[in-house]
Amino acid sequence: MSLYEEAEKISLAGLEVYRFGFFVMLGMLAAAGVIGFLCWAKRVRKGTGPLLMLSAILLGGLFSRLGFCLMNQELGEMMPLASWGWITGGGWSMAGLVSGVLLAAWMTARITRQKAGLTLDIAACAIPAFLALERAGEGGSMDFDFSRELTTTFLNGTFLTFADEYGAYHLATWRLAAILMLILVPVLIADLTRSRRDGDTFLLFLLLFGFLTVMLESQRCDRFLSVHFVRLEQVLAAVTLAAGLIVLAVRADRRRKRLGIAAVVSVFLAAGIVVGLEFALDRTTASKVLLYVAYFGVMAVPTVLGLLLRRAEKR
Repeated sequence: MSLYEEAEKISLAGLEVYRFGFFVMLGMLAAAGVIGFLCWAKRVRKGTGPLLMLSAILLGGLFSRLGFCLMNQELGEMMPLASWGWITGGGWSMAGLVSGVLLAAWMTARITRQKAGLTLDIAACAIPAFLALERAGEGGSMDFDFSRELTTTFLNGTFLTFADEYGAYHLATWRLAAILMLILVPVLIADLTRSRRDGDTFLLFLLLFGFLTVMLESQRCDRFLSVHFVRLEQVLAAVTLAAGLIVLAVRADRRRKRLGIAAVVSVFLAAGIVVGLEFALDRTTASKVLLYVAYFGVMAVPTVLGLLLRRAEKR
């Protein structure tokens, strides 16, 4: 079968394959390795690992495609239904993939009659393992997953930046995302090994993944899945963070109710402030460095409150 000429390819033992597809395959293998190891370490019921991996591939892929088709506004409206099945033409959503994998974890728990928190914990550790390699594969796509032109020079020429055809430097956000997802894997696995309550690591994933993704998406200027200056995947990342905070707040005891309420309120306040900051980044000449420092601080508040609430619950 002939390959699309415009897609970047690599040669493996004389066989030419798509670069992005190769990294996606590596990501799936990495996720399968994490799932297999954690299923063994947590002594789950027999068959849980294969079922979780198979359902994660199927539902993750399905929801990723559906998410893209629903959110893609390149034509000014939702994609025609007839084009939804044209997967060889590209188009996938990270938020959709994460949702599909988490749904697969919940379904696996129901089928194997185990606690959903246990399989959600395992899936939460596997997701960033996949994304680290998938993000690395995005480096072969033209004009995709990169930042605005840098206004400072201290990162120029480093591993995290690249120069465009006009000599202007941009942050390679796909590379930064790959590094952060790679760091997230051992953080989550270490937490799972110490956790005494099923579902705690899953909640940690919601907090950290939501926070990191909001920050990473704010760097991008490729307008992928965007409506005006609103990045839809960034909105869904904020929803992910909010979901973790709401669960923690709802199950908090009386002594920690105030902290839970403060955490939930803070994430909605942060969302409002972030909209203003996004507008300032796109439409004003204000210092991008100062704006991103403010951006980080605003999003760090609900994240830290969530971590404090989770830590208080564990005690």
